[in-house]
Amino acid sequence: MKRWNVLGLAVAVVLVLGVTAVSYAAESPAVATVTAAGVGSGAAATKALPVAPKPELWVAGAKDSDFVAPGTQAAIDKGIAYLKKSQSGNGGWGLQNKDFFPNDGATAIALLGLVRAGVPDTDPAVEKGLKYIISDVNKDGGIHGMFPNYITSILVMTLAATGDPQYEPAMKKAVEFLKGLQWTEGHGIAQESTDFGGAGYSALKSPDMSNEQWFVQALRESGLPADDPAVKAALVFVKRSQAGEDAHFICMPDGSFIYSPHGKGNSKAGTEEIPAGTKLADGRILPSGVDGLKGYGSMTYAGFLSLIYAGLDKNDHRVQAALGWAKKHWTVEENPEMGKQGYYYYLMTMGKALRAYGEPVIVDANGVKHDWRKELSAKLVALQHEDGSWDNSSDKFFEGSKNIVTAYGLVALECAKSKAEK
Repeated sequence: MKRWNVLGLAVAVVLVLGVTAVSYAAESPAVATVTAAGVGSGAAATKALPVAPKPELWVAGAKDSDFVAPGTQAAIDKGIAYLKKSQSGNGGWGLQNKDFFPNDGATAIALLGLVRAGVPDTDPAVEKGLKYIISDVNKDGGIHGMFPNYITSILVMTLAATGDPQYEPAMKKAVEFLKGLQWTEGHGIAQESTDFGGAGYSALKSPDMSNEQWFVQALRESGLPADDPAVKAALVFVKRSQAGEDAHFICMPDGSFIYSPHGKGNSKAGTEEIPAGTKLADGRILPSGVDGLKGYGSMTYAGFLSLIYAGLDKNDHRVQAALGWAKKHWTVEENPEMGKQGYYYYLMTMGKALRAYGEPVIVDANGVKHDWRKELSAKLVALQHEDGSWDNSSDKFFEGSKNIVTAYGLVALECAKSKAEK
């Protein structure tokens, strides 16, 4: 490695507290074999579902579609210009301006933002950025350092979005590297374990839903079908992260998602008192005064997205339970149960999840209809700074970084621009 990978970035700590660096030792891919019992019940699609479509080619000043807010394309143009201006001379991006020390994490998310916004890989900024980050890819196909899963997953998504066949060999090798990080039998993880099928920051860090959603997106957007063993194993972990029948943690069975089911479970939103008489998945009836883990917006949309990407039909009860929670907590003003913490990550994940779901209008729990593409784009247009950037006054999870948050904004707006197909 010719440079140390500072932070690995917000992408890597985006919804995590107290991350510590670990050394990484490359391991051979662990192939998962999932039994019907391990996968659990539910309608699993056998055909590959349409995942993130290839971005439309960026045309500066293009007319806004009628299903997005006025000013959406102008906001995209300004966001692209900001990221190009903040790029370092060597092709990478740091947390802030072009003079800030660049790293692979910031570079990966900035590139994803640009490419998903439609900037082609022949554009000088993207070309330089790809050259920068690909130079740090190891022989096994992955980017090591502190957060190999996050950064390699985002790189795979970026390469896939370019549609350029020259990156196909690197992308496939990176996918095999990612499979080797998954917690399955190959790492001594039994199917009964709450960790089975999960992905963490590395093969040595316990899995979580934030890492898992990037992992699942990378596999599927690279072209792997929903019945690939790694995707099927991932679905097991995703189900066990949901507050429902597969949960091994104490929670309200409301369909929301927590950060991780590892051990007794972990939620960045903390706990809440569970009403007496609540029946848990294992059949226990809770007495009064018992606290359970609380789901929250960004992880619920991450789980919702992952269920669909992993092959569940949109009408599966788990998908509908997650959507039901989102309907009860519908908002583009904050990250539900987290306030402004992780707010832009929430908006981005919301956009990706609802695009994958494929319905242009969502009716919330109060019966109010929401044209989510127009609402999401209007909020982002209103929040953008004059210089084209976005950032969060709550700097939790590195959302004080204009480069990272601007990339999140671009990805979210690109989702809003996509035609919803049922």
